[in-house]
Amino acid sequence: MRIFVLGAGMMGRAVVHDLGGAPEVKSIIVADFERDRASAVAREFGRGKARAVFADVNRTKHLAGLLRGSDVVVNCTQYNKNLEAMRAALAARVSYMDLGGLYHMTRKQFSLDREFRRIGRIAIAGMGGAPGITNVMARALADPMHRVDAIRVYNAGADQQRYESPIAYTFSIATILDELTMPPVMFEGGRYVEKPMLSEPEPGKFRAPIGSIVLRHSIHSELGTLPGSFRKKGIKDVFFKINYDPKLVNLVRDLDQAGFTSREPVAVNGTSVAPRAVLLALMQTRATKKTPLDVEALRVVVTGTVRERGRSRRVASAMEMWADHSTRPQLSAVARDTGFPAAIAAVMLGRGEIRGVGVQAPENVVPPEPFFAQLKKRGFTFRRWNFKD
Repeated sequence: MRIFVLGAGMMGRAVVHDLGGAPEVKSIIVADFERDRASAVAREFGRGKARAVFADVNRTKHLAGLLRGSDVVVNCTQYNKNLEAMRAALAARVSYMDLGGLYHMTRKQFSLDREFRRIGRIAIAGMGGAPGITNVMARALADPMHRVDAIRVYNAGADQQRYESPIAYTFSIATILDELTMPPVMFEGGRYVEKPMLSEPEPGKFRAPIGSIVLRHSIHSELGTLPGSFRKKGIKDVFFKINYDPKLVNLVRDLDQAGFTSREPVAVNGTSVAPRAVLLALMQTRATKKTPLDVEALRVVVTGTVRERGRSRRVASAMEMWADHSTRPQLSAVARDTGFPAAIAAVMLGRGEIRGVGVQAPENVVPPEPFFAQLKKRGFTFRRWNFKD
């Protein structure tokens, strides 16, 4: 099995590390616009199976040429490049998966469904942690139900590392800015609606070190697929809520109000520059080099009805996944529970455990129990319970 990993950032290195431990994977190609970074990841995380190449996701023919001969490409680049990566996979006739698209991009990706069906390949949109694990947990909880009324997705985390400033990242700086500045979308009463940023606070209780926190609406990829996947079961409500460091939230809000997150160019000393591009460049130069000492919990709650002896009964079921950081290799909890699921799914696809063609959501093609079993082997823990809604 030959796997192509596009993007050698924090998530890409987790994918490469996990793929390196799979006996079925014979070779891994690590591709990045920064060749030196790809080489470092291939050397440090590839377990002797990886080699590095330069790749420009904006050059479709160039990228397609690199992809040819691979069994699947795992796209770990910035989510706004998902369509470009998918078009290269189409040209190379290679199956595809990515780590998510923040709702709007996820919806756009399904426009390529017919083309992937035409070549007999599959593209899985959002095969990381959230989205990814969360979607498959939703499937596991919803399957026994005759009717699904609501799916509530919660993303909680804590980091015990000490940083000099709130500008500390375990994933893409650009994605964080978008999650904190783009209006959240939820499915409410059977239709999509926009909500105010970080609105409708809800208390949540998790085991230490997360503890008691407050979760709020944020834009996320699960909303791009879950309402459609469970439409036939009558779903009416879906939302995603997360807890962010209040210091980071306040900082981004101030920057947003001052115009620093705008993509519209402004004139500065005879040249034209987008404030957001400058902000990203500055934040990247000031990002911490410390390794996160984090944990992450993903919780999904599904409410609906089951039929027993000809009668309907309301049920509420929940499932929670817990991830810890690792020191050997040094990977954050967020990197592990985002990168490892994609690597697992890539191998499952190669084994024939994931089947299908066209653009697919994880909840519709990834078998829950074999997938969860692989995550448990890597130290992720799960618990499942029922309660009164």
